Amino acid sequence: MKDILFTRLLLWKKKRYSMLFWLILPAVGTYLFITTVSTIQDDSKIPIGVVIEDDSILADQLLKSIQNSPLVHAMTLSEEIAISELEKHELDSVFVIHEGYEKAILDGKRNDVISSYRTDLSLAYSPVKEMIVSLVQEESGRSKAAHFIQNMAAKYGSETTWSWDEINKKSKEVQVDENLLNTAFTYSEIELVSEEPSIFTWSTWEIWAILSLLSTLFLTDWVIRERQMSVAIRYSFFKFSQMNLYVKLLLLYLVLFLLFDLLSIGIFVIFMNETISISFLFELVSFRIMLCLLSFSIAQCFRKVGSYYSFTFMLTLILGIISGAVIPIQGIVPEQGIVTLLNPIHAFINGEITILWNVISIVLVILYLVRKETTNIA
Repeated sequence: MKDILFTRLLLWKKKRYSMLFWLILPAVGTYLFITTVSTIQDDSKIPIGVVIEDDSILADQLLKSIQNSPLVHAMTLSEEIAISELEKHELDSVFVIHEGYEKAILDGKRNDVISSYRTDLSLAYSPVKEMIVSLVQEESGRSKAAHFIQNMAAKYGSETTWSWDEINKKSKEVQVDENLLNTAFTYSEIELVSEEPSIFTWSTWEIWAILSLLSTLFLTDWVIRERQMSVAIRYSFFKFSQMNLYVKLLLLYLVLFLLFDLLSIGIFVIFMNETISISFLFELVSFRIMLCLLSFSIAQCFRKVGSYYSFTFMLTLILGIISGAVIPIQGIVPEQGIVTLLNPIHAFINGEITILWNVISIVLVILYLVRKETTNIA
């Protein structure tokens, strides 16, 4: 093994720049992609101004709800500055939360609590207005429910009393637990689902998985180069078999990839606030083993490096699309079916240990090595 490691290090030294590029591509490429996309999404949010005249808890909660929306970039300004920015077309629209907002909401009222300003160029005014109105209606509805419960308790002399805050908190818990914003029903054996529109977000580890597939395939081109006549002739002088050599090389590359996978974990934890669990480490190791074995098996099907590279790009692109890591495919590709079974990275991006494709890859590698060993003996 020491001789193999020494000769492999000599080879890596000659192509150290390309090796380093492909080894750090999953970590660095994922970090750059996620940060760039996040910046673009932030810049594409609708700029609006929010003027707070009511210094109350409910007004502050409404402001936070608006700011948490993925559609808008809300800035708190004074009314004079907000209108000035609107006239300069720096803001799409301006919304003013009037004094007495909390009192009106607690009384179950929702009229004349917010006013707005817009211009002829306020293209996104309508959807933003509807979003803010829905938030106000939500709070108003909770307040009406709280008043109704308190009145019923007083009317029938209930021994248990609830404060407005307790009822409000409980209503929010029910909304989350019962998934009240999503509804599903069946008509004529066809299930129809209605839900709030969501913004597509890219997962760090999904992008990493795609780039890891690409880099592993590219770095496994050694399999094709090892079969070239000028290189393969040296097998006759080895003390060990070709199968023994391939097994040791696979182990060597596996260890190398795992070391750089640790680098990826470090980058994502430190710079992207990702959390890592013990179960995830098992998922990552199983995924990495599958990538090494599958790449080895795929490389055995090619005689020319150029054809192998072309196939590598095409395969990575196809798997990236059907996995939903690059573009949203909900409702287009079924979550369970032949497409997911044929996708080797499906298990990892869904938080599962890669078992099926590990078994397939191991069988393919064994079949090749045993066949090759038998051919050489014959």
